[in-house]
Amino acid sequence: MSLLLSIGARLALWCLLSMDLRPGNLLIGLAVALLLPRRGGPPLPLPQLLGAVGRALAAIPEAYGQAFALILAPRCQERLVSLERREGSGNLLLVLEIFRVTLTPLTLVLGLEAGGRRLLVHELVPERR
Repeated sequence: MSLLLSIGARLALWCLLSMDLRPGNLLIGLAVALLLPRRGGPPLPLPQLLGAVGRALAAIPEAYGQAFALILAPRCQERLVSLERREGSGNLLLVLEIFRVTLTPLTLVLGLEAGGRRLLVHELVPERR
C-alpha cells in the first residue's frame, strides 16, 4: 500500500510540474517514479501520513484567502514566530509540514530550531485599514 501511495504521489508531482497529461508524458513520469530511490526504514503509520497530506491540501484554500487579504491590505507587519511541529518523526512528514506552512503567501519557513521540534517562521500580518 505504501509503495502505491509513493508512486502515485511521485506521478502526481510529475504531472503538476510538467502540466502535461498526454500518455507519453504519463509513461515518462511513471518511469521516473519507479526509478527514483525509496527511503529505507520502517514505513510511516498511514493515519499520520494521511493527516499530514490532508493538512497540506487544506492549506490550498487558506493560501487563496491570504492572497486576497494581502491584496486588500498591502501593508504588513513582519514578525518571527516559532511553531511546534504537528508531525512525528520522519523526513516526509517534515517536508509536508514545511510545504503546508510555506504554501501560504504570508508565511515562510526559515529553518528548524530546538533539535528539529520547532519551525522558525517568518510571518506577515496584514494591517487593518
